[in-house]
Amino acid sequence: MRRAQAFRSDFAVDKGEGVGNAEARAATRLKNINLTKLHASYERYIRTVPRHLRSPALRQSWHPVTPDHRSRSSISQWNREIGAWRRRVYLWSNVADSQCGQLSEAVSKGDVDAFLSICERPPAPDTPATYAQLVDPGCTDVALAPVLYKPSWFNGQLTHAGFQTVEESEFVGRAGKVYDSSENPEFRAFYVDYIKSYTDREPPVGGG
Repeated sequence: MRRAQAFRSDFAVDKGEGVGNAEARAATRLKNINLTKLHASYERYIRTVPRHLRSPALRQSWHPVTPDHRSRSSISQWNREIGAWRRRVYLWSNVADSQCGQLSEAVSKGDVDAFLSICERPPAPDTPATYAQLVDPGCTDVALAPVLYKPSWFNGQLTHAGFQTVEESEFVGRAGKVYDSSENPEFRAFYVDYIKSYTDREPPVGGG
């Protein structure tokens, strides 16, 4: 009888640990999701496309659905899911604020073709550069600019096939130019915080 009770007790502990692991995994995945939702591209997306007006036809592109952080998917499967979702969210980095009103109107009418034609239209010349353009001025797609950020305190070599290495000094210098290219105070406030998340240096902003 004692052995049976001990077995049941051990089983309960193992089961409890399993639940704890699942909760920890869900919390970590939710944190990953929330970090992406801090980006200006996600804020622009949800402001332009209310949840109830998202089109199933655009789910794999401009109307991405946040992955379920509570799913029991494997690590590799989760990485694929959140990676695909992030790339779709970052598409909104290439949409100008001046286009959002037109996009909202197309969404409210359920006009997918009109929505896509606006999205594919080149942004206005005064649109601030995207992050991809910050590290690679010739890049027009934020999803196609993989980079390795090299902080000033790191003295070794930092390379990886297919990635561009960006020195901290170069990053800060370009970031200041991106800041100065915008007259939007909200964007500027966001960008100062964005720069400071990478470096302790005072961003060289406001230089004209």
